[in-house]
Amino acid sequence: MLLLLAGVACTPAGEEAEPIPTTTVEVPVTAPPTDASTSSTSPLGDLVQPLGSARYDPDEHRRDQRAPVALSLPALGVTAAPVRAVGVEPNGEMEIPPAEEVGWYRYGPAPGEAGSVVLAAHVAYDGVDGVFRELDRLQTGDEVIVALDDGSEARYRVTEVVTYRKEALPADIFDREGPERLVLITCGGRFNPSLRSYESNVVARAVPA
Repeated sequence: MLLLLAGVACTPAGEEAEPIPTTTVEVPVTAPPTDASTSSTSPLGDLVQPLGSARYDPDEHRRDQRAPVALSLPALGVTAAPVRAVGVEPNGEMEIPPAEEVGWYRYGPAPGEAGSVVLAAHVAYDGVDGVFRELDRLQTGDEVIVALDDGSEARYRVTEVVTYRKEALPADIFDREGPERLVLITCGGRFNPSLRSYESNVVARAVPA
C-alpha cells in the first residue's frame, strides 16, 4: 500500500467530498420458455421456475469491521469525542476533521484487527481547541476507551508518548500487520507562521488493556 503520509496535517482542511450514493442494480433473470414445445424436447423444461430480480448489495462485500465512533481519554477529561472515518488529502496527508472530532484512518485496521488503529485530531482548529490539545500530557499507563458502532468498547493502555519531526514520522505508525495497537496523532513542536503549520507530530501509542 502506497502512503505519502509524511506528516499529519494540522492546518484547516477543506470540505469533505460528498459520499458516492449506494445504487441498487436490478438484473432481470429470464427463464427458458416452459411451453409445450420446450417440454416435449427437454425433460427438464417443466422444472424451470422463474426467478426474481437479482440485487447487488455492497454491504455483502465489505470487511466485517467494528468501526470506532467515539473516543474517551479520562486522564485529559475527554469524554466520548465523536470519531469519523477519514482518508487522505490530495497532498498525501491524512485528513483531519474539525476541532470537536477525531479522525479514524479508514484504510487501516479497525479495533480488534492486526496492526495500527490510527486516530488523529487537531490541537486547535479555527481558533477552537481540538480534542487532542493536551495529548502530550498523556502518561504511560493512562487509559484510552474507544466506543464502537456495535455498542461495545475497546480499551487500551498508553505505552509511550513521543514527539517526532513531521519528516521523521515512523512508517510503522500506519502498519497493517503485527500485534494490535492504537496510535493517537496530533501536531506539536514549534508553530511555523509562514506555513500555518506545526513542525512536529505528537504520537501516543497504546496496546489493548
